[in-house]
Amino acid sequence: MRCRRRRRFPARYRGPNGKTHALRRLLILCGVLLLVWGAICELLSRAVTGELAHAALEDYLREQINEAVREELADCEGDFSTLGEGGDGQITYVTADARALNDLKTGVLSRLEKTLNRRAKAGVPMGSLTGWGVLNGRGPKVPLRFNLQGSADVAFDTAFTSAGVNQSCHRVTMTVTAHAYSQSVRFETEARAETVTVLSETVVVGAVPHAALLGGLS
Repeated sequence: MRCRRRRRFPARYRGPNGKTHALRRLLILCGVLLLVWGAICELLSRAVTGELAHAALEDYLREQINEAVREELADCEGDFSTLGEGGDGQITYVTADARALNDLKTGVLSRLEKTLNRRAKAGVPMGSLTGWGVLNGRGPKVPLRFNLQGSADVAFDTAFTSAGVNQSCHRVTMTVTAHAYSQSVRFETEARAETVTVLSETVVVGAVPHAALLGGLS
């Protein structure tokens, strides 16, 4: 019996194989899931109250402040305070580095200027929209879009605190305050957020130094 050779067709004439079918099904499934999720978010967003929108914007402001401070501190080199010693080797004064603090303030405000004046997206946990206390703050976040106009302010402070017997701690802190208003038709709200960051801590042994200066800050 003569064997028939199986005719082979070029790849461009072959029908779709199993892998192609599986990939197509996966893409279709992903598309359907995205449409369903979008419809769910749209329905749930109608249940967002003014309080929830305010809380979401407040969280957004706090996140932007923390990110701006973190990025600027990563670019800073050195300390933000300088110790001065007397002839006997004892620390007689602690001076804040006004130039370094001014540079930090300028950088933080520059970053916040961009993130507080634009279209922004925040989120409300899905569980908070159910009205059930046990689910409050839980679940995936329903996205809210804000059209923001805002501003920020940076202030520094120094203080001495007791750190034990014959010891004191000199601390330089930075307070960043952000305020934003959303002109969004659906989520018109405003919020304010504030964070405090410790920039420098120095433990001084012996008598408390005479001065801790923060002059020269603009």
